[in-house]
Amino acid sequence: MKAINHDNWLMADAEGRSQIADARVWRQAFLTIRLDSRVPSDISRLFEVARGAMLYSYFFRPLLSNGVEQCYRALESGARARCTQMGLQVYCQDSQGKPHPLSFGHNLNGLVKLGLIEAADLILWQQARELRDWVATPEHQAALTLNHGVTALSRAATLLGKLFQAVTAGCNLIQHAD
Repeated sequence: MKAINHDNWLMADAEGRSQIADARVWRQAFLTIRLDSRVPSDISRLFEVARGAMLYSYFFRPLLSNGVEQCYRALESGARARCTQMGLQVYCQDSQGKPHPLSFGHNLNGLVKLGLIEAADLILWQQARELRDWVATPEHQAALTLNHGVTALSRAATLLGKLFQAVTAGCNLIQHAD
């Protein structure tokens, strides 16, 4: 990890790497990934934090792991928001009446039951849960590359887009079920 100082804070972080990616290539890799406009703005903001951390990881590589982790937070928040939109319970109460959020896995199962997550995509959603924990360990953080970041960001954009594209279709299904 590079030790940031007054002289190198705007220099590419080449610590432990034989070559540095071109800044334009790095920038384009993240800026070309688009999020569907139907994704709620609070989830979009989480996604943009992930993108920003990954972009600026060009100068300080540990930010890449922060960006990847943020992708998984955006996915979990997206699943919770979609459950809320569909009227699914996202909290339970303890014996003293204090609300506690239900798990990411619980929310995913509810969305699958409503047909809002396809079986093929469920595997990717479940991997997000596992990878969130994997990327949090220091030895894995150091191993992350540009490709890891691009994959995490593009996968988050795709999964969130599919989840919220179904907004109209999901609402129509519920209306016809009466």
